[in-house]
Amino acid sequence: MATDENAPGAQGGNPADNSGGAQPPQGDQGASYAPQGGQYSPQGQPDANAQQPQGQYSPQGGQYSQPEAGAQQPQGQYTPQGQYTPQGGQYGPQGQYAQQPQGQYPQQGAYPAGGYAAPAPTKMDPNKKKKIILLSSIAGAVVVILIIATVVINVINGSQYGPQAVVEKYLTTISAGKASEANKLVKPGLKKEQAVLLSDKVLKEKNTRISDTKVSKTQKEGDSARVAFSYKLDGTTYDGTLTLSNQGKQAVFFDDWKIDKPLLVDVAVYVSQGTEATVNGVNVDFGEEGVLQAYPGVYTVSAPDSKWFAADDQQFVAGTGSKASYSAVELNLKPTDALTEEVQSQLDGMIDECAKETSKEVDENCDMDVDYVSGLSEVTKVVRKVVEYPTVTVDDTGRSFETEGGEIKYTVTGKDYSGKSVTGDLEARSYWTFYGDITVDGDKVVLEFW
Repeated sequence: MATDENAPGAQGGNPADNSGGAQPPQGDQGASYAPQGGQYSPQGQPDANAQQPQGQYSPQGGQYSQPEAGAQQPQGQYTPQGQYTPQGGQYGPQGQYAQQPQGQYPQQGAYPAGGYAAPAPTKMDPNKKKKIILLSSIAGAVVVILIIATVVINVINGSQYGPQAVVEKYLTTISAGKASEANKLVKPGLKKEQAVLLSDKVLKEKNTRISDTKVSKTQKEGDSARVAFSYKLDGTTYDGTLTLSNQGKQAVFFDDWKIDKPLLVDVAVYVSQGTEATVNGVNVDFGEEGVLQAYPGVYTVSAPDSKWFAADDQQFVAGTGSKASYSAVELNLKPTDALTEEVQSQLDGMIDECAKETSKEVDENCDMDVDYVSGLSEVTKVVRKVVEYPTVTVDDTGRSFETEGGEIKYTVTGKDYSGKSVTGDLEARSYWTFYGDITVDGDKVVLEFW
């Protein structure tokens, strides 16, 4: 009898078993199906008396693979349809792995029965999507801005607010002759009368100021810093150092470095007459100590702005560091002709006033008294006439004077011993000497006679 090759169970059936094409019993619970030629058996177990095929069946291709001689055959095992086969191959008998083309899946179904398919993607609201993109862009921009801001702050901190920048600004201000501004950058801590040299007028001339200022080294340790610098003054290069302290922050982000002490130099001047002198054309009073502080510079010390005294100009270079000079300026004031003329004028005026007196005694400073006249018992009237005024000589310091020469005549009226009124001339006085001290107070000259 001819067998239909397309009938179920025709392929892979046992030739010794005529039940190879039998239909599975209807309603038999738990029966397992052996695909493409396998036996039906309850709960997946083969019939104990059924003849098993000699070749194990591998799904997907339906080919038998001959087991090795004497190898134990699995009892009732099968590969269900739709079973997932890992990439690269499938399982053969006895757990053997058969090589398959990479990336291939079993032909019959990607998922086992009852598996779930992936849900269809949900489409996002366009407005919500735009909002997310906008927020992400803003967040990214903020991060970039913060990074840039940090870099910029660090750069500005070093270039404009760091110790070196603070010192450079301070030195530049002094070199520009802006003493009043330098006083604000670093307060001198001096009284008004002690800070007279810290003025724009004193540093007015360019050739009196420092130049070519340079910062050579900066050392920082915590909130302290030490800055070394150099500058040129009167053709010489001077050095110096300034210490600074960090006071915290300014404008929220930037360091607030402050110079601890101002860059000042002592200018000591000894004045032979008084305590006043002229420094770079400005009248100043050096006081009892004879010392004032000034910024580094070239200072020309002259006699005070007065017509009574003159002196040779003295130059003092007030530098700092290893080449600084700590010598004092000696200003020897000499009286001018004007002072001698003033003393002479005052003396002549005093003599004239005394000569007007007709009494025997006058101001003792005049030295014109007539107490006794030979042959007269009484002097009732004296007429004084200056023939020649004494000549004044002022000493080299301008502090004192003396006179020589001069002539004065006296006409005396009185009574002789008989009681008779007589008038006669006395012998002219040809020696007439005055001595005294000179005190100058500004434009005023005061004489004090010995």
